[in-house]
Amino acid sequence: MDPAQQAAFRGANPGAAVTEADLLALCAGMVCALVILWCAWVVLHAYKSWSGGASPLAEAAGHALRAVLVTVVVLAVVTW
Repeated sequence: MDPAQQAAFRGANPGAAVTEADLLALCAGMVCALVILWCAWVVLHAYKSWSGGASPLAEAAGHALRAVLVTVVVLAVVTW
């Protein structure tokens, strides 16, 4: 943020103990938590489909691998 944006943020939140860096960290943490939760759901769903015989191993592994790769990319972008 440039100085004008920081001044506007502080002016809109007078007396608040939350800074723009704190808000950014909170949002980044929430995104990371949601992406990890989504990845766990996809991997678990892929395992259940494979173990129940609904999908072959290659398909279930492909879903899990894509979810992990998307998670890695999103976490890399968020923490950059």
